Amino acid sequence: MTIDSLINVLATGGQHLGDLVWWTLAEAQIDRTTLEAKWAPTGLPAELLPEPPTLEKAFKLAIRETQVGLSDRLIRLAKDDEEELVFGIVRERKLDDGTLDYHQEARIALVHPGDEVTTDDPTHEIAANIKARFELHRDTHTADDVRRTINRTLQSFSAVLLRENGGVWWVPAPHAKEVRALQGAIESIGSSRFYLLPVHDSADANRTLGDVAAKSIEEELDALKKEVEKFVASPPEKPSTLVRRFDAFEALRSRAQLYRDILNVQVKGLDSTLGQLTESVEKLLAQKAA
Repeated sequence: MTIDSLINVLATGGQHLGDLVWWTLAEAQIDRTTLEAKWAPTGLPAELLPEPPTLEKAFKLAIRETQVGLSDRLIRLAKDDEEELVFGIVRERKLDDGTLDYHQEARIALVHPGDEVTTDDPTHEIAANIKARFELHRDTHTADDVRRTINRTLQSFSAVLLRENGGVWWVPAPHAKEVRALQGAIESIGSSRFYLLPVHDSADANRTLGDVAAKSIEEELDALKKEVEKFVASPPEKPSTLVRRFDAFEALRSRAQLYRDILNVQVKGLDSTLGQLTESVEKLLAQKAA
């Protein structure tokens, strides 16, 4: 059954509960300027985009990519300080007596200030490959950057990951407009596809989505409890670390309310537990202020 056939089958019934979404990324490397231009029409917050590429990140990515497939050469970190980030290109040889011999063939570095990539052997094939890859990545986001942006955006929609390693999310109906805007942005990147399957009210849909949503809230609540317990045992140095927990509590409370409204999901003890966690954090802040 094709995706269009599934949509025709599932897009009927009662109230729209939300959408199942998943995606494939293809030819998804994209420069920062183009990514921002494709994102702007969605109306989604720019803060959901990845951090702009840095030269150091581009250099290290070029190193990692170049290392793949090399059988007799190693690329090893030699220096990392405020002046330069240096890697050595080393040939490894197995000797007849069972020992290994290492010889550095070239040195390649990202030099600060100026952020220029230099090498002591411009004709060295591996060094030249690293430089070329660095130029490619210096203002470019990878497919992993795009994937992380999708995940972060779906989380901002109070979406639920249906299977931990499955890559299929359910997005509640109140975010239907935003998720379709996201779909348009992702499908404009290379040959990527963003699949969207509407789900309407039925007994099976309510039960399945309700169970998954409840489990998601319970797992997040448990993680917050464990985190606050660690804070009580060993308070963090920065008060801001504690203050941010209030935002996490409120976000979970809002998401739980959304699931109650749509799916009638109830998580036992949610409000009382969040109240206790809030009280614990307030006490820790008071102790720091004393």
